[in-house]
Amino acid sequence: MHGIKGNPAYWLLSQNFPVSMDNRNANGSIHLSSGNPADGEAGRLLLDAEELYDNLNEQLMAMDNPNSAKNTVLIEEAKILWAKKLKSRNTTLKDAVTDAIFHYTMIQWSMEDGERAQNVSVLAYLYYRYLEGGDAFVPQGLSVLLELLQKDIPEDAVILEAEVTKINWDSLEVDGNASGKVDVEYITSDGSKIEIDADHVIVTVSIGVLQKHHRSMFVPNLSKRQSKAVEKIGFGIVNRIFLHYEEKFWNEQDFPYRFLWDSNIEKDFKEDAHWFREISEVEIYKGSILLIWANAYVSREVFDLPDKEIGRRITLLLRRFMGNDSIPFPSDLLLTRWHKNDHFLGSYSYFALGQTPATQRIASSPLRVNGIPKVLFSGEATHVGRYSTVDGAYRSGRREARRIINVAAKESATNRAD
Repeated sequence: MHGIKGNPAYWLLSQNFPVSMDNRNANGSIHLSSGNPADGEAGRLLLDAEELYDNLNEQLMAMDNPNSAKNTVLIEEAKILWAKKLKSRNTTLKDAVTDAIFHYTMIQWSMEDGERAQNVSVLAYLYYRYLEGGDAFVPQGLSVLLELLQKDIPEDAVILEAEVTKINWDSLEVDGNASGKVDVEYITSDGSKIEIDADHVIVTVSIGVLQKHHRSMFVPNLSKRQSKAVEKIGFGIVNRIFLHYEEKFWNEQDFPYRFLWDSNIEKDFKEDAHWFREISEVEIYKGSILLIWANAYVSREVFDLPDKEIGRRITLLLRRFMGNDSIPFPSDLLLTRWHKNDHFLGSYSYFALGQTPATQRIASSPLRVNGIPKVLFSGEATHVGRYSTVDGAYRSGRREARRIINVAAKESATNRAD
């Protein structure tokens, strides 16, 4: 979880389960692809590069109309700020190293955003709201949050292994029957097609799934305005590669082990040079398991390969940067592959070129019948300030639940008046 101060998901979890702060070694080590450890100046400049986010945010905040920058590519503005920072520092590092530090920073941003900075709007660094307190994680896994939220829901009210295919939300327009109900059609794991009626429906699928299926899922279709907004929101990919070894071969103080690509390595890694450069570090997950984060580019380029082949290629990378040709191949490998899962199609949303906060609000506008919200939309992509986060998803669900509660309260007040 990113940030804990004012984070309702963190508060709920911390009241019921052990929650740990992200205590990874903030120092770790920095190594160059040319085969040498980076010197202290490179480390200090790497810390300076982390300030680019704040510099960009301040620049956007000072604009009279920041939305005018909605089509400005993130990496282009970052390059301008980086050049200014290098000029003010008057560094003695070679251009290859300063370029490598900037490249490393852009890879880190691609993990935060879910997409490479070449495809992200600069507005991402204006509207995203950071929370203080550092990052936290739940050792038992975030699935315990779902357990908490559904503990008061009867088991027979939850239908698993069933895929919704149709939502008929305006019965008056569809068949002339103003029942006021929403007809939901779903298919079970054995292929059975079932229909149920609901007073209200909250759609919580990922924005990637909504983008792929909204034209076939809703009857009547979403308006052109809403469809366009849904399709404009960026949906990114971030995956994790877990490498398990029989024995540790590393010094824990060296981690996270950061990679700076300061040299041309095509002669050494002909088959992999194009995606190797998008891997920026390896960290210890726990015990004898290492973890590598894979951004959208790596995920698209590499994850169709067999796991064993991915493990082989990453081992070549580790041997190169760690200067140890005896590093073994992992005994086991696990990749998340969220973008290959038909029920997710990616990881989390980002601010795409042309997107503004209005895009998210329009995309998540309820479908109303006679002014009453019948189909509502939640999910992290619909939350302006905390998109891409667990608490953003949680907040958006509560937002839509409040809409339904308000409708019920009005109906109850009307009935009492009658």
